[in-house]
Amino acid sequence: MKVLLRSLLIIGTVLLMPLMATDAPKAVIVFDASGSMWGQINGKTKIEIARDALKNVVKDWNPDVELGVTAYGHRTKGDCNDIEAVIPVGKVDKKRVVETVMHLQPKGKTPISRSLKKAADELKYTEEKATIILISDGKETCDPDPCGTAKALKAQGIDFVTHVIGFNVDKKTDEQLACIAHATGGEYFSAKDAKALNKAIKTVAKKVEVKAQPKPVVPKLDHNIEVSASEKEGGKWVTASCRAYNEALDDSWGIYPKKKELAKKQLPAGLYTLKCEYNAFKKETTFEVKAGEVTKVHMVMGQTGTVEVSVSEKDGGKWVAASCRAYNEALDDSWGVYPKKKKPGSKQLPVGEYKLKCEYNAFKAETAFEVKPGETTKVHLVMGQTGTVEVSASEKEGGKWIAASCRAYNEVLDDSWGIYPKKKEPASKQLPVGVYKLKCEYLTFKKETEFEVKPGEVTKVHVVMGQTGHVEVSASEKEGGKWIAASCRAYNEALDNSWGIYPKKKEPASKHLPVGVYRLKCEYNGFNKETTFEVKPGETTKVHVIFSPFLIGAKCANGGEKVSYEIYGSDGRLVYDTTEPCSKTVKVVLSDGKYSVEATIDGGKGEAQFVVGFGHPRKVILDLTNLNHEEEIEADTPEAVIVPVQQKKKEMSSEQKSEETGAISIGGKKLEIKGLSKEEANKLKELGTMLNALGGMMQGTNAQVVSPQGKTTDDTSDKELDEMSQELDMFTK
Repeated sequence: MKVLLRSLLIIGTVLLMPLMATDAPKAVIVFDASGSMWGQINGKTKIEIARDALKNVVKDWNPDVELGVTAYGHRTKGDCNDIEAVIPVGKVDKKRVVETVMHLQPKGKTPISRSLKKAADELKYTEEKATIILISDGKETCDPDPCGTAKALKAQGIDFVTHVIGFNVDKKTDEQLACIAHATGGEYFSAKDAKALNKAIKTVAKKVEVKAQPKPVVPKLDHNIEVSASEKEGGKWVTASCRAYNEALDDSWGIYPKKKELAKKQLPAGLYTLKCEYNAFKKETTFEVKAGEVTKVHMVMGQTGTVEVSVSEKDGGKWVAASCRAYNEALDDSWGVYPKKKKPGSKQLPVGEYKLKCEYNAFKAETAFEVKPGETTKVHLVMGQTGTVEVSASEKEGGKWIAASCRAYNEVLDDSWGIYPKKKEPASKQLPVGVYKLKCEYLTFKKETEFEVKPGEVTKVHVVMGQTGHVEVSASEKEGGKWIAASCRAYNEALDNSWGIYPKKKEPASKHLPVGVYRLKCEYNGFNKETTFEVKPGETTKVHVIFSPFLIGAKCANGGEKVSYEIYGSDGRLVYDTTEPCSKTVKVVLSDGKYSVEATIDGGKGEAQFVVGFGHPRKVILDLTNLNHEEEIEADTPEAVIVPVQQKKKEMSSEQKSEETGAISIGGKKLEIKGLSKEEANKLKELGTMLNALGGMMQGTNAQVVSPQGKTTDDTSDKELDEMSQELDMFTK
């Protein structure tokens, strides 16, 4: 028993110790080092007066009182956060305090609110007694309401006091600074000069020395706010979503009361606004959290009931799934309600009158109902009857199914529905009962048919679209050459339609096309080529396009003369035209077939026919040197008159008598030279024969050399036309 009593005595002593404990007094001097402290009073700056006053009070400072110094505006200009605890709270070091204050250089703004908060935090104002001595020569220049800040600090602190000394301030600033002191239970001193400042700061220092009162014992709580909610006063608890807002702290906390339990929360002491939401209801109230107390808040939100909605196609029919919405005009709000086949759509709603609007397939229906407190209102809507259509498609009767795009139109309902049959399965669509027109598209085919949807039945529709095949297109620059990338388009005149086809280097271009005859037009590197092909049902037609250029040139008397070329197909269609210098070879890609070409210069026009295709020459030359037929005209004139040489009076020798006139023909031109001997004339004839033979050899190159009359000579050489043209031009000269 004695041991037990001794133990209880020890425990009691330990428990009572906190009740008898006292804190050593603590204070922080908030020192104004803003730019305005450079102002003068009686020829002396305010910063100097304040330094001296602080020096005097520190000299006599009670060593039992812990002291700290916080300065603001002493480091940068225009910075509202330029606040620094230059002397942390602790046992006073008088020399250090004086030296520190003497080195402060005023520069910046006057952030009173933030300075008070910083000093209060350093003093642990929510846990211990805290005293601040504020010395300022001006009003707040950063935050709008320093007095409000002081009130919030007072509300949250254990024993928070701020004494304020206004140094040489105007009446309006006096009022602002006095509000800070009075809001915290402190005193305000207005000092107009150095003497008044010294007196005020000494008076305040004495107040800090008052013996600290025993620290009140605050019960340790795990929460200090309890929130519950109900629909009506004394009603069952409900689950709600709440949030507590503290304006002074500029913060908020979520609080969530339940049906079976309170919402508990630990919040800082202060005033709060509680905002709660439940169903469509929104409510708010205010409450205060006090240190060591639990605040209880109950919210009455508003009464509700429940609606259950079901839907069918006909009276007494099976339930169907629908989409509904309940509208409450008084609340200006609406809620989605979704009935199913197996269960009704249930919704908790505020008490009141509602309009229910439902949609099912193409049907729309609406009705009114009322929600009563705590009751369940049942609503059933009959929408309208439906059936199902299954659509499939093929290219021919009994053929494989294909994927198509269809749409069912109902004129009575003025509505339509997309239906998309596939290769593996028909397209199924639930539709209102009635007669429909089905329009389907597949490639370029368009078909339509009618069908009827009957209540609860499945209507099957099959559409035969039309037959198709495939074309595979490849291209190269020559027979057996590497594949090239080209741009082609297939034209079907019967269908009045065309399709882009783009062969690549590594693979042909494949295209799914309706059956029929097509003209394929391809382009590659400036060349155009076209050919025809046929698409047969279910087959793949392979087309290879060769972009081998055909060469066309001309032989002119003047190599720089402009030549206009026009190339016509066998059907008379102009397939190509251009104008180039006679010396330039024209390269053009032509489809296999028969063609004619016209070459026009200032002196006339030459024409020729040629064939493009395997085994035929790939070049043709038109001879435009004799378009005016000068050679023929000259050949049909009398011999040139030879005027004899003037004879001397003396007789000619036998050698002179033997002189003759020599004549040769070169390139169709006749040349006569008078006064040659017989031997010289024979040599001249031999030279003409040799030159004409040389001309004949050069005319035997690999080209069709065409005269203006259109006669051609086939060539078997592989030299380029431009080389041959140069030779012919040189020969002409």
